Amino acid sequence: MRRQFLVGIQVCLYISWVVITTNLIAPLRKWLLWPMALLGWQQTAHAQVSKSDTANYLQSYWYNGIGLLKRPLHFNAEQWITASGSLVFVGSMIALDEPINIPLQTWNSPGAVQFGKAGDAAGGLPVQLGISGSAILLGSVAKQPGLLQFGLDNLQAQAMTGGVTLLIKNLFHRARPETGNGAFRWYGPINGWGNESFYSGHTAMAFSTANMIFLHSKKKWWVGVLSFGAATAVGISRMQQQKHWSSDVVMGAIMGTAISSWVYKQQEKRRTARKQLKLAY
Repeated sequence: MRRQFLVGIQVCLYISWVVITTNLIAPLRKWLLWPMALLGWQQTAHAQVSKSDTANYLQSYWYNGIGLLKRPLHFNAEQWITASGSLVFVGSMIALDEPINIPLQTWNSPGAVQFGKAGDAAGGLPVQLGISGSAILLGSVAKQPGLLQFGLDNLQAQAMTGGVTLLIKNLFHRARPETGNGAFRWYGPINGWGNESFYSGHTAMAFSTANMIFLHSKKKWWVGVLSFGAATAVGISRMQQQKHWSSDVVMGAIMGTAISSWVYKQQEKRRTARKQLKLAY
């Protein structure tokens, strides 16, 4: 358990380094992001995914990341219907973004402003990574393997949610509501750097954590109400601050939930396989 704790701390430090480095090289992202993404996709063809079920925690980042990238290639009919329906729903919301945003533009009372700031903080990286780090620390110190597993699973889901979010933001470069350019201003992958409205990273992170809490609670309904309720508040706060359109928030919720579900499923498979392997020896 001490080893798992140290691994979790190493991953936290690595993610923090990535965040800091990303901010420092922001002017170069235009030239670095897409070659890196293409290289990562190309490498999936050579990965030995068959080893994923017995990989250790750090190795599982690689295998689960590869699996996440390749997941659409292995959708069944039901999953394609679900994914397509989600995209159609988000697409239809884009037409309603501006009417929905009209009352939010004047929702600027002192209480509303504080609500927006609270949501901004709750969905931000310091708080979200703090949830995972605290769970890892407390789970290790108190010898609570369930809490430790939640922290490690959530940390991986946050890393993957953040990576996918960064990629999508830089693919579409949608103008934020605060710019006044309207809901239909999309600059595409080449231009419009700094316009990162689609989709909401704060909402994606909040829903990723909320879903992981729900899954680790063995899907207790009251845990779901509380965790998803808090995540929804984060999404609304981002609209109050005029950082995101309603479709950005909905897409962020879908992506955060989907990615954390994938990570949880893969980590459960990994834990089961490693347990069986230990019993075999």
